[in-house]
Parts: sequence; C-alpha cells; structure tokens
Amino acid sequence: MGAEHRTVKIVVIVVVVLLVIGGILGLTLGLLLNQRYVELEVWPRTDDYKWEEPLIQFSPSNKGTVYPWIKRINDFLRPYETTIPEDPPRAPCSIHNREEQQIRSNNCEMAMRVWAPCTIDEYYGYTMGTPCVFLRLNYLHYWVPQPYNVSSSLAIPTEMPEYLKQFMIQRPAQMFGDYVWVSCGGELNSDKENIGPIQFIPAGLPPGFPLSRLHTADKIPYANRNLPDQTPPPLIAIFFENPRREVLINVECRIWTRDIYYDPYSRVGRARFELFINN
Repeated sequence: MGAEHRTVKIVVIVVVVLLVIGGILGLTLGLLLNQRYVELEVWPRTDDYKWEEPLIQFSPSNKGTVYPWIKRINDFLRPYETTIPEDPPRAPCSIHNREEQQIRSNNCEMAMRVWAPCTIDEYYGYTMGTPCVFLRLNYLHYWVPQPYNVSSSLAIPTEMPEYLKQFMIQRPAQMFGDYVWVSCGGELNSDKENIGPIQFIPAGLPPGFPLSRLHTADKIPYANRNLPDQTPPPLIAIFFENPRREVLINVECRIWTRDIYYDPYSRVGRARFELFINN
C-alpha cells in the first residue's frame, strides 16, 4: 500500500507540474503571438522604415523626390498585377501607366477606374500633392477576428466614427458579409486641422477588409500557418484630397474588431505615419 500511495503522489505531482509548465508555455506563446497578433501595414515605406517615425516626404514639383515613392508603390503592387481582377478588385491590377501604351484587358481597365485616383495612371496622386497611402493586414494566420456589426447584441463603441456605423446599417453583415473596419485621421488636434478631407479607395465600398477575403487562422490548417499566402491579401487606400503643405501631419489608422483593445501606444491593429509635403 505504501508503494502504491507513493506512486499516486508521484503521478499527481507530475500532472500538476505538467499543468503548470503547460500554463507557463501557453501564456508565453500567447504573449509572443500577441506581438504578431495582427499588424496594419502602411505602404509606401522606405528601406529604413521605422514604425515610430515612418515619414513620407516629397515635393510635387520635384520629380527627384516624387518618383522614388511611386517606384516603392509599384514594387509593392507588383504581386497584385493580373489581367483578370476580382470583383471588386483587391488592388490596382497594373503598375504600367497608360502613357507607356500598355495594353490592358477590359476587366483590368475597369478595375483601374474603380481604384482611381490611387493608380499609376495618376501617379498615385504624388505629382499633384494629393498622395495615396495603401493599407493591408499582416499576421492574419494567427488571428480569428471578431467583427462589429449591427446584427450583434454587443454594443458598438461610442467612439467609433459615424461613417463606419452608417456603413454597418447600409451593408448589413447578413447580406454583405462581415468586415474588419478601418478608420484614419489626424493623430493630434493640430493634425486633424491640417490633414484635410480624405477618401477611402475604392470609393463607395466599405472602409475595411471583407472577412471573406482574409486567410485568418480559422480558415487554414494549423500546419500551414507559417506558409505564405498564394494570393496576396486585399488592400484599401487613403486618398488625401488637400493636405496642408510645409507642415508635418501625423496620421493614425486603426482597425475595429471586438477582440482588439485600442491602445495608442501599441502596434496591435494600429498604424501611424507622418506626411510632409513641401511646396
């Protein structure tokens, strides 16, 4: 009996130790995954990109300062090139300007109109001082978003922009599917005054990413989560209609889902960049 009693105690101790170790490992993995939980990327960006100070600076009248940004956008959009874009198109389908006499399919021509003015045909607005900045989500393979929609009984945050609430009403999730909603604006009060009006492109579509096009953790086998997507994730663009020049503008964009707690000092689900347009 004594030997059996000791054996039971040993088994219990081993089980408890394993549970403790498992809990510590789970917590550690949770913290590590939270660092790459979901990232809202900003493009274009420089080779020495820093999240804390991602500056986009150029002078519309100086081609030497404009074309490096156009090239960076073209390099970024190259994987999205296609002659048969989806409907609605997930990105501009060509990085070749009409002036280059590039032959496009009718579908691609229509897609480029949908994405105007954030296309190479208009040099992404940089030659006019009205730049486009592209956003996309990264680290989706580790994330199962919990979207906001009007059909849920859970309250929508009061601080959510009114235009997002209106889109939820106009495009109910039961008919159009759920979205990871996106908002952008000036980071500080002075930035809100200087940023001017902005548009989300494609215009007329909800400002956000449709869940049906996101390869999130609930849609892929666990073994494939470290593998790259065969299809690049969808984009949205911010078009700055009339930003003030000779002033540094801090821009903040964030995603809205029930599972992400907004923290102005965190990178999770949030992006920021600085815009400075010289005369």
